[in-house]
Amino acid sequence: MKPEPPCEAFHDLLRGMAALSGNRIVADIARLYGKGAPPDLSIACNHKQIASKQWLVEALAEHYPKPAGPIWVLGAWYGVLGAMLLDDPRLAIDQVVSLDVDPSCAEVAKTLNHRHVGSGRFRAVTADMMTMDFGAQSPAPGLVVNTSCEHLADVPGWVATLPAGLPLVLQSNDYYREPDHRSCVPSLDAFREQAGLAEIWFAGARPTKNYTRFMLIGRR
Repeated sequence: MKPEPPCEAFHDLLRGMAALSGNRIVADIARLYGKGAPPDLSIACNHKQIASKQWLVEALAEHYPKPAGPIWVLGAWYGVLGAMLLDDPRLAIDQVVSLDVDPSCAEVAKTLNHRHVGSGRFRAVTADMMTMDFGAQSPAPGLVVNTSCEHLADVPGWVATLPAGLPLVLQSNDYYREPDHRSCVPSLDAFREQAGLAEIWFAGARPTKNYTRFMLIGRR
């Protein structure tokens, strides 16, 4: 028997895992691969990325499961976190807005989240989070999620531009060796100080092999 090309074999493997697990997100990722996924989708869905996002979903389900408005996910890449948020029955989410500055991300994110696009629960936006006026959005955001604080040049300056009282989920890390990481923090306490939130409902650290990821849930 002639072996399948690697991409076709991987697509078929994902379809099989979706059938075995009954997981709708795995089925959506398999569907995306069938339509021609970008090569770096495998990075967006690797075990470290998924574990970090699942940690966020679990903490949000416990500490802020019913945001009073759309969830804006910044630096959202291909919309994987949005898919996980919308698929969790513990969360009451009207809509996820998936924002990324890269214009190639929006169509991939919409394809991945196709089940939620038609119902209006998911939309993808191409924009720069640093210039986005969240106070001017209608409806007003119920929660803003930024899992890439380490990439920002000025975290306190960015937080200061957000509307007072806005609920936030923020993640950063201590992985200083990555050249694109400009605002890493050495500890959870340092991240608390850097973010300067008025209220903190959850603060946690998740060690991994090469770095520790930090997360805050609270209010600006």
